[in-house]
Amino acid sequence: MTYERLWPRLLESLNEWSIATEVAPGRIQVAVATPDDPARHVEILMSAHEWDQMVCIPWGDFSRAAEEVRKSVLAVGAHERFLIYENYELVPSESSALPVDPDEERMAELARLHPEGFGHWVALDPDGNVVDELRSSLE
Repeated sequence: MTYERLWPRLLESLNEWSIATEVAPGRIQVAVATPDDPARHVEILMSAHEWDQMVCIPWGDFSRAAEEVRKSVLAVGAHERFLIYENYELVPSESSALPVDPDEERMAELARLHPEGFGHWVALDPDGNVVDELRSSLE
């Protein structure tokens, strides 16, 4: 695989089934036409370096990574206009900012409510009984 060509190959691949244009570094406008509806526009926010990571780390193959991008574009909801790279995947969003992850939001709220920390590590036996635990040094 020629790694320096991964980004141009992504654009070529997108243009096989849509109309894709790099409108700015790290921003690809994709238009997908369907027989029943006018062209739908999705903007992919991902740098060439992030694309390299997506190909090489989770997929290990250009074709499989490009297919994942195709699936992501086609699965974008009617109210979403963006796909934003985060942790080796494209996350749909209504705006050019990543949507708030409810799990991360909950953890941030817990951290705010308990600045001293919360939870602790335990080791369980096969029956689910606590056999060892590591507690905070504040206790």
